Amino acid sequence: MRILFISTMSKASWGGSEELWVKSAGYALDKGHEVFVSIYGWAELPPKILELKKQGAKILTRKKIYYGSTIFQRIKGLIVKKIISPSQIRNLKRCNPDMIVVSQGTIYECMTTSFLDLIAASGAKLKVITQANSEYETIPAEFFESGQILFAKADKLFFVSERNRIVAERQLAMKFDNSLVVSNPANLNDYGISKWPRSETLNLAFAGRFNSTVKGLGVLLQILSEDNWRERNWNLNLYGTGEDEDYLKQLVTLYDLKNKVFFNGFVNDVKQIWDANHVLLMPSTLEGTPLTLIEAMLCGRCAVVSDVGGNSELIEEGISGFVAEAPSLHSFGMALERLWRQKSDLEKFGVKASERILIKINFNSHKEIIESHGTFF
Repeated sequence: MRILFISTMSKASWGGSEELWVKSAGYALDKGHEVFVSIYGWAELPPKILELKKQGAKILTRKKIYYGSTIFQRIKGLIVKKIISPSQIRNLKRCNPDMIVVSQGTIYECMTTSFLDLIAASGAKLKVITQANSEYETIPAEFFESGQILFAKADKLFFVSERNRIVAERQLAMKFDNSLVVSNPANLNDYGISKWPRSETLNLAFAGRFNSTVKGLGVLLQILSEDNWRERNWNLNLYGTGEDEDYLKQLVTLYDLKNKVFFNGFVNDVKQIWDANHVLLMPSTLEGTPLTLIEAMLCGRCAVVSDVGGNSELIEEGISGFVAEAPSLHSFGMALERLWRQKSDLEKFGVKASERILIKINFNSHKEIIESHGTFF
């Protein structure tokens, strides 16, 4: 079978959203399928894409297009309709795929006329992986119909949380009889609990892209700048990079938190992060099911999260972590207070988190992307 994978990842060459489709592509190669990969033409290809190339995948690059910083900017205007240009459609049609797998960061990225043209022209089976969804926005009228057509045509729709799937049904006013909830694969060699850091200081951590709008980092810093938190013994370690790094550093200066908040850059070894930290903080405004959360729980760390995406599907309030009703100053601040009151029990919380995640995640999701339809097997 000839399988074409298309990633809409545009903000950076790599991110947690890429892990699932890349692992699925590697599995398809192992099964003897012919694999084509369509990504943006970054100056340097990520190591895991290069590994696919070594395995025999054919890498097809597209010209990068700037969307803007909000979901509305991404889906409005003519520019988004050129996410795959007519010439790029011709190139992808030459692959003559039997199956097309689209991996999109947010739900609207493939609801365009160019994607519909590609699907119609190729006649291939379509599978769509959606990594995140915004719970508070509706799809603009000009994309509503194309979205309904695309999702109805799809052989399978994959969501990384049940919450994202339900929200998508509401946004498109349609039921998905062709949907499946899958899990992102953890970037870990083993799923054992990391040794608990023996430190009198409570080490809090965030790992991910420094996008304050999506990840709520500005709100988090404001909470931690309040008088009650200034008097407490804690550190916040930030791991990652992103477009808001300079802004966040200025906030740290504004709030006089330089002796409390530390920027550690990108760390590839997940275990290294959780060997040093006690708790994950994620005051996100939108999510799918964050890979960072899955990895932290596997390493035996609890988390404080906002109730978006699949977070509350994994975290049991007061048992394996803490769930804020909203990513607001008040709600997330109250969740942090609950954490602080029970800080002596956080190691036990981490054990519960590890037990829960092992039950909840599907370690074979990358295989289901390929095998979820029986026509070819």
